[in-house]
Amino acid sequence: MIEVRRIGAEDWAIWRELRLRALADAPEAFGTTLEEVLGRDTEEHWRAGVTAPMVPFLVEADGAPAGMGRLLLDDTGEVTELISVWIASEARGRGAGRALLDAAVEHHAAHLADTRLLLAVVETNAPARRLYERGGFVVIGPNPEDDAELLMERLRGGGAQDR
Repeated sequence: MIEVRRIGAEDWAIWRELRLRALADAPEAFGTTLEEVLGRDTEEHWRAGVTAPMVPFLVEADGAPAGMGRLLLDDTGEVTELISVWIASEARGRGAGRALLDAAVEHHAAHLADTRLLLAVVETNAPARRLYERGGFVVIGPNPEDDAELLMERLRGGGAQDR
């Protein structure tokens, strides 16, 4: 069974475990390395990653932590970005990615609907791109901050469930 829930500062240790696992599993998918993150491995750092302005989500598969993602409103107040998305191998192919994406999109629609919803994805990560495309995201161009990534934006009302 797949479940997605919001988490907060009290869940920092779970977030830490997942983030370190994600960086070890898919280092090319993130803008930081495992070594960099371990260099700032403090409770304060991890709590900051799961408190405002972050909106963190935890994916659980059969009651165990199996994925994560978070929304972040940018400094301009005009863009919300879906970041830090990762699903553990044991939860892939079971709807965990879609459940996470749906939870983030629903939160965005309810609380941040006046902002654009963007994400960056490694261009060669075909499974992630397919997931995002099925969720209503379209490629809007290369990521100016990372040559290996594409920027995607969710069009209002865009998604297979909305058609």
